[in-house]
Amino acid sequence: MVDATDEALCGMIKNREQAAFTVLYDRYRHRIYGYALTLCGSPEVALDAVQEVFMNIWLKHATLDPSRSLKAYLFRSARNYIFDYLKKAVHSEKFRQSFLHSFEEGFGSSDHLLYTKQLEAIKMNAISCLPAQRQLIYKLSKVEGCSNQEIADQLGISINTVRDQLVKASRFVRAYLHRHADIAVLLAALRIMLPS
Repeated sequence: MVDATDEALCGMIKNREQAAFTVLYDRYRHRIYGYALTLCGSPEVALDAVQEVFMNIWLKHATLDPSRSLKAYLFRSARNYIFDYLKKAVHSEKFRQSFLHSFEEGFGSSDHLLYTKQLEAIKMNAISCLPAQRQLIYKLSKVEGCSNQEIADQLGISINTVRDQLVKASRFVRAYLHRHADIAVLLAALRIMLPS
């Protein structure tokens, strides 16, 4: 049975033959683990991926199709598990803190620069979505460093209007970054975890 093709093993697993499952597991567990480890960089998460992939094979035995590539299915399942894990992790405060701490510990400056550029691009997109006057006030304050009084004098508006517009602009930019920065964090995390 050790020499059986993946197609034959798939058919046997579909019939709940445990020996066939064991052969498949022994054949692919190390390769799936290595692939998952490459994707996520965490031995624990890679091991979880292996367990999840093979558990699903056994639990969903009735849906297996011997005519389709079992190897491709295993690797795709591992990839999907890792990506799902990373998507969930990116929303975790612990992950964010760990990620930010990793920069302090000395991840490559090029990785940090890439992450910073991605966040800056997202921030500029947020600013471009602001109404014209709010956008101008925000840029004068945050980019050019003008005081609220200088902005009020330059635009001929009250200082209270400047404050109100800055509060609204800052709130919008923060919310926009919160919604969209998760993508930058995920992309940067993947770039850091996956060596070039």
